[in-house]
Amino acid sequence: MTVTLAARTVASMTKPTAVIVDVDGTLVDVSPVRHYLHDGKRDFESFHRASVFCDVIASTRQAILAAHDAGHAVFVVTARKAKYRHLTGRHLAESGVVFDDLLTRGDYDERSDVEVKRELLALIRTTHDVAHAWDDNPHVVALWESEGIAVTVVPGWAARDTDVYASSRA
Repeated sequence: MTVTLAARTVASMTKPTAVIVDVDGTLVDVSPVRHYLHDGKRDFESFHRASVFCDVIASTRQAILAAHDAGHAVFVVTARKAKYRHLTGRHLAESGVVFDDLLTRGDYDERSDVEVKRELLALIRTTHDVAHAWDDNPHVVALWESEGIAVTVVPGWAARDTDVYASSRA
């Protein structure tokens, strides 16, 4: 996956630019731990704790590093609950992922991933213009596109049990 993002032109924008990237299935290959969410199980605690042993998707890591090097802030935007923020951030940092901020849902937030990410996008837009996004969830991809954001779709969503993930409240 090769994505070329132009360097930020300060004179032409009122805000600094940013890119956004999802975690599960986009930045981290969580296929080895999906079994915690299958067969009627929704064991998000075990899923997230085990996800720290999952590999980062190299092509996504490289793409966001290139965006960072081009002058864009990198926001990791996930529907994981806030209680997993430290665990997630440490795993990403130890895996060589460059990011400026990690935004999560609240611990008691049971809204859909799309609703959560719409709100997080509004928060980011108070300080940054969003130039690009990486995601694997077709519902979230549709959100980013409806907001005028160019999206790189990370493959793999169709290969999983979409009923579990479409309504996940991680």
